Amino acid sequence: MIVSERVPASRLMWLLAGFIVWSAAFVALYSMLSIGCAFGWDQAFLGPISVQRAVLVGLLVISLIAGWWVVRIAAERRRAAGGAGLVLRPFIETAAWMAAWAALASTLFSLGPVLFLTACH
Repeated sequence: MIVSERVPASRLMWLLAGFIVWSAAFVALYSMLSIGCAFGWDQAFLGPISVQRAVLVGLLVISLIAGWWVVRIAAERRRAAGGAGLVLRPFIETAAWMAAWAALASTLFSLGPVLFLTACH
């Protein structure tokens, strides 16, 4: 039997939180890729790596940290709601937690290539 309970709309935003972080990171990283290529950052070096690579890796690390933060918050909310179940609030919290993990994996999959692919050629 599914028990109905009210869930605030703000809880539903947590379903999207991980993918909001992912989309912001995607736009930021590829914007910086274009800007760096236009200004020749791939030719300027900071020791063994180019300025372009340093900026892109920095943005990747920041986006992974932000994604991990969303996963941790979603896990805490899921735990506070009583874990998985058929009651609406635990279901929403579990779905948000799973969506946050999916977004973190998407971040690593779609933005991770900046670690090894050439940027401007």
